[in-house]
Amino acid sequence: MPSGFRSLRHVSGHIAVFLWCLGLFQCQALSAEDVRQETVSIVFAGDVMLDGGPGHAITKGIDPFAEFSTHLKAADLAICNLECVISDRGRVAHKPYTFRGAKGSLPLLKQHFSAVSVANNHTLDFGIEGFVSQLELLETGQLPYFGGGRTLADARRPLILVRQGYRIALLGYNDFYAEDYAATDSQAGIAPLDIAMMTEDIRRAKDEYQADVVIPFVHWGPELVEEPEPAQRAWARQMIDAGASAVIGSHPHVTQTVEIYRGKPIVYSLGNFVFDYYPGDPPEWIGWLTKLTFHREGQIDLETTAFKIDPVGIPRLIKDE
Repeated sequence: MPSGFRSLRHVSGHIAVFLWCLGLFQCQALSAEDVRQETVSIVFAGDVMLDGGPGHAITKGIDPFAEFSTHLKAADLAICNLECVISDRGRVAHKPYTFRGAKGSLPLLKQHFSAVSVANNHTLDFGIEGFVSQLELLETGQLPYFGGGRTLADARRPLILVRQGYRIALLGYNDFYAEDYAATDSQAGIAPLDIAMMTEDIRRAKDEYQADVVIPFVHWGPELVEEPEPAQRAWARQMIDAGASAVIGSHPHVTQTVEIYRGKPIVYSLGNFVFDYYPGDPPEWIGWLTKLTFHREGQIDLETTAFKIDPVGIPRLIKDE
């Protein structure tokens, strides 16, 4: 056999080894983030309001989330609805209740949550200026958000987070002051509850963004009512039909029905998570943390942890008597 051929075979062997090593390196790199694991889990908390009692606690060095730190860290992602403005800018709106998060709130949120929804009826408590300032602070603090933005396109765009190899799309919508608070092509605001828009966004998250899991987090329903309205049930099912993996709700301050539709969970209201009491409120708030575990084969597990909210507005574990 000519010596030249032997040299080529020798070089080819080195190339093969190099390519094998490169492939091994790529597999190792992919396994950490891009190769889908058996499960991925997401825990959802309801409304988080860091003014009033919880705000005073924060200024005293108290972490209102501390008692649930283990629960929040037990999932691959932890999500809440941020029901206050984290900024000292803007002018107070003319409405019965306005909430401004205490100084020091952002690091605590960042410590415990992977992302926050800003689609709610307190988003513009301090006007466009306060809201845009909040977005800037969240971006600087590297706490992802969804459900609002500087334009309507931004507000509707899904937040994509990758965990355990799953592409998870989070969408947020608000049904209160929806038209007044809605973003436009040229003005910041939230994504309003509009079922045609929502179903379009869900399909887009799956088709364009290639999401494996799509979850709308919706701020809806009358306050202090323990059952969702017929329209909410219809909307939730339309979202599932459009491709949502689950639907999570908040705003009523109380927990509501959990429904399984086509094998997908709908939690109509988680109730409050961190929120103090006002005149006319029930004597005791009860809320839920809901953990969803998505299996590679398609099964979805739902686990709910109930808690009480103390007079300061801080959630406490319910201990056996």
